[in-house]
Amino acid sequence: MSLVTDRKSPMVDRLRAAMRIRKQIDQLERRFETILANVPKYMLTRNNYGFSAREMKKIAQKLHAKAKEAVTSGRAKEFRGSIEEAL
Repeated sequence: MSLVTDRKSPMVDRLRAAMRIRKQIDQLERRFETILANVPKYMLTRNNYGFSAREMKKIAQKLHAKAKEAVTSGRAKEFRGSIEEAL
């Protein structure tokens, strides 16, 4: 019994389309990797809150400036709790 048929099966068309799409995805992944090869790692990593290192640095600078201003104006209080609970 032969497995070859005279007419095209819809399954064969779907498999070919899937293989073509997979090939395109592989090419795009390789292109993406080459683009990101020259980007510093610290710019690609994110912390638990979804911020990059650069964003965290800006947030820390702003918080430090606010705290410094509060200390100089006498409005600063000592905090002994959880920041996550306060948010």
